Amino acid sequence: MEELTYKDLTKTELDNLKDIYISSKVDSMTESDLRKFVKELIIDQVKGTVGNAEEKEVWEEIKDHFSEDLGRKILEVKQKTRKNRKVDLKSQEEIEFDRRLGLLKQQQEQKPINDMWED
Repeated sequence: MEELTYKDLTKTELDNLKDIYISSKVDSMTESDLRKFVKELIIDQVKGTVGNAEEKEVWEEIKDHFSEDLGRKILEVKQKTRKNRKVDLKSQEEIEFDRRLGLLKQQQEQKPINDMWED
């Protein structure tokens, strides 16, 4: 017996089979699976935007979702971003300090030490 493929079905039959598959797939998923699946779809939809048109569309969705809380959410994001930037700057300062300290040690090792007792 030959294996059936999607080409063996009419477009209507294939669409009907897809509908049955979708219902069966969703019915067999746990609530946790559904939440995870939906989250992945939303992440792809929102963060996978390309170009101004898609960014505008997502922006409208965000505005509609947060409505009156949008201003507060934007302030939270700005504050969190500033705080993270300060942490990054501090880390960069520490890195720079360590680099300079290392260079200073190198210079000290390379300089001949003039011992007043030696001549």
